[in-house]
Amino acid sequence: MSTYIESGHAKNTANFDHLIALLLTYGTNYTPSAANLAITNLQTVLTNAQGALTTVKNEYNGWKNATNGREIAFEPLKGLSTRLLNTLVSVGANEQTIKDYKTLNAKVQGSKLTKADSGIVADPSEDNANKTTLPVKKTVSVSQQSFDNLIEHYDKIIKLLASVPAYNPTETALKVTTLQTMLANLKTVNTGAYTSYAKVSNARIARNKILYENPDALIVLAKAVKAYIKGKFGATSAEYGQVSSIKFVKVVKK
Repeated sequence: MSTYIESGHAKNTANFDHLIALLLTYGTNYTPSAANLAITNLQTVLTNAQGALTTVKNEYNGWKNATNGREIAFEPLKGLSTRLLNTLVSVGANEQTIKDYKTLNAKVQGSKLTKADSGIVADPSEDNANKTTLPVKKTVSVSQQSFDNLIEHYDKIIKLLASVPAYNPTETALKVTTLQTMLANLKTVNTGAYTSYAKVSNARIARNKILYENPDALIVLAKAVKAYIKGKFGATSAEYGQVSSIKFVKVVKK
């Protein structure tokens, strides 16, 4: 996922807190006419920024937990796919069904099919309504290892097994009903990871608006405060020296 330098956002927010603390020491010498530069407004912006940073951290942790959970859920698939193949062979499935399964298993494993395992398949470019091309030999299987693809492969595996009347293993873990429950869980955790990604992405958008991307954004106000202090006390004043030394940097996407 795209990331921002989180420490840079935290530093800007901490420096804004430092700036406000310094302004408070000026007392009645800090009297900007612009309402958005008032201490109370600056404190509100600070609170909002701190809250936005916390939300990003929480949503990021939620996303990591969701993706970790997804990886754990998908981890057994390769081993299970091999067990299912052996079970399919043991019940006496016909040769073409076994070849079809091996095609799916190769995709799950992320491996290539040998010529011995490959079957005759239709040219994917042919017009099924007007077949004019000859069948071609399938010698390789392109690895499709994304979570979405793995779900699709397993869905096809389950449908293939369910179509074999003799496939009725005694082992609970290998039964079609168990596999269907497993597939439903894989879909759930996969969707959960996508949802968590959306949440952290939206939290970052909201944070960036508060810190950088609106007329009253934190660094915009910080710049305006510095300009006010410079105008009030002078460019060579000790007061301006104090605020000018507090750095604010717009953190860009990396």
